[in-house]
Amino acid sequence: MSEQKKVALITGANKGLGLETARQLAAQGVTVLLGARDIGRGDAAAAPLKAEGLDVRAVKIDVDDRADHAAIAALIEKEFGKLDILINNAGVMLDGELGKNTTLEISEENVRKTFDTNFFAVVALTGTLLPLLQKSE
Repeated sequence: MSEQKKVALITGANKGLGLETARQLAAQGVTVLLGARDIGRGDAAAAPLKAEGLDVRAVKIDVDDRADHAAIAALIEKEFGKLDILINNAGVMLDGELGKNTTLEISEENVRKTFDTNFFAVVALTGTLLPLLQKSE
């Protein structure tokens, strides 16, 4: 039986560390699903990697949207049957809060939004994808 190619999903992969991680994984022969909230930005980020012959594909995933969690799980199940690598790279640093010196200066709303995106959304997405990850060697 031939070994099936590894599949990775990277959230927030249309720029920065996520994009570079996608490039490096794809260069090692991994199929990379390049996750982005905006599919247009994802496609734009994936295009130069594809031009290099790398196996990458932009997918829409807003980590704050539980419907996107279900949709990406369904797509991965249908097309690959498993997920080998999940990199929860997406996160927020809310505008208007930089330079604040104490917790008293940061709004409760922005603290909650930051935790919702950077912690609770990660837990939820990982939970949704866990059955696919468990199918990986």
